[in-house]
Amino acid sequence: MEKERDFDWENTYSEKSVEELGWYYPNLDPDLDFALSRLNIHSGTFLDLGTGPGTQAVELSKKGFSVTGADISENAVKKATQLSDKVEFIRDDILNSKITKKFKYIFDRGCYHVMSKSRRRDYVKAVKALLEDGGILFLKCFSSKEADIKKGPYLSSSKTIHKVFDKDFSVQMIKDTFYQGARETLPKALFIVMQKIS
Repeated sequence: MEKERDFDWENTYSEKSVEELGWYYPNLDPDLDFALSRLNIHSGTFLDLGTGPGTQAVELSKKGFSVTGADISENAVKKATQLSDKVEFIRDDILNSKITKKFKYIFDRGCYHVMSKSRRRDYVKAVKALLEDGGILFLKCFSSKEADIKKGPYLSSSKTIHKVFDKDFSVQMIKDTFYQGARETLPKALFIVMQKIS
């Protein structure tokens, strides 16, 4: 059985400035930016799931989207709120979500890959409930091609993505890429585009 990995998000966001965090990236994720352009998506409602530093939510807002940024850490939300008055930043736990509205798009750049195998189906059910019919989930997660040091994010392969999501989503694309951030060596990642099956 897989051992649960501990993530203390409140202390993480209280002890360090967001610029020091390994996943901090001030610009819009390049894989998401490319996908939006390729799919000709320029407007609509976006949920930035696991918004953390809030930079992705702010950049999406600048592109004309109506954006909500959600994070489990109150400290992260407090810091992110200072970045923009055009983004609604809220504290929320995706596995016990209190969000009632639905979104056309969801971007997850740091939430799914901290879910253990035993929680992944709960995650899929929760995300599906937050998406409009035909809505799109853009997911970036650590790849199984990265060395697993048994702490930090769990790793995923194309096979495991299909296994977890195929009942509820139509996977449109899985791309090998890197997880941009403040680390000197960028971790290998997967970028996935998938559409909710109604």
